Amino acid sequence: MRPLFTIKKTKGNGRGVFALTDIKKGRHVIRCDLTKLKTYSLEKLKKHPQRRSDHWDEAGRGKWVLDFSPASYVNHSCDPNCLTKYYTLKKKDIVARRDIKSGEEMTVDYSTGAIYGFNKKSHITAGAGIMKCRCNSKKCRKIITDDFFELPKGLQREYFKNLPPSIKRKFVKRPKR
Repeated sequence: MRPLFTIKKTKGNGRGVFALTDIKKGRHVIRCDLTKLKTYSLEKLKKHPQRRSDHWDEAGRGKWVLDFSPASYVNHSCDPNCLTKYYTLKKKDIVARRDIKSGEEMTVDYSTGAIYGFNKKSHITAGAGIMKCRCNSKKCRKIITDDFFELPKGLQREYFKNLPPSIKRKFVKRPKR
């Protein structure tokens, strides 16, 4: 089977994931399983030499991982062509949100996976948070928020079903339908 993507340099955003073939809406693109990665407390992660990279992810229960899988190279867009479907905090899939053309960079909206935003204490300590957006899409919100519930209500409704089951149970009354 022909590979679906490659990782290569982008214009201004480090490396990214690019489609090697046309991909239909709904197609599974990348699986990300963090369960086998070493976890770190925040204190140890802050001292890790690779901590400054963009490849760290919350693994739940106050633990963090450094992830260099293909999923960690998917860049942000406020109008992404992919979405993240969580099975647990440590297991997720990247799925095509719309048809993607060969050569097109695959993107997700980082705010829709801002799981650490559900636990304000952990994200502030970890140094995540609001980032300036550089996606330049027509729907650019200018910031990447660290809290899922700060997204526009329409996006909350669209992406809520893709959150980890534990988060959906805890916040079942949000977003407002």
